[in-house]
Amino acid sequence: MISAHIETLSTSAELLVSAANATTENPLTVVLTGGSADTIFIGGYDVDATKGYPVNATTLTLILAPGDDLWAIASEGTPTINVLVTRANAQA
Repeated sequence: MISAHIETLSTSAELLVSAANATTENPLTVVLTGGSADTIFIGGYDVDATKGYPVNATTLTLILAPGDDLWAIASEGTPTINVLVTRANAQA
């Protein structure tokens, strides 16, 4: 499984990646690249601009286990973020 998309964010938290298909043996690898100058924050479902992890124009790689849904929010404006999701042992 490989998927890629560009997400346009807002000042309301949005689900970026659901870990529903992740397993302990086969977690999801997520690569994020902030695609604009506005500050983007990632975290859990309750992410906001004060307690989220900032992702600007950098690249960040995360491993998501079952239940580790990834959410994002913008501190202002409508920035974009590039999202790549892979699962190493995916079966067709």
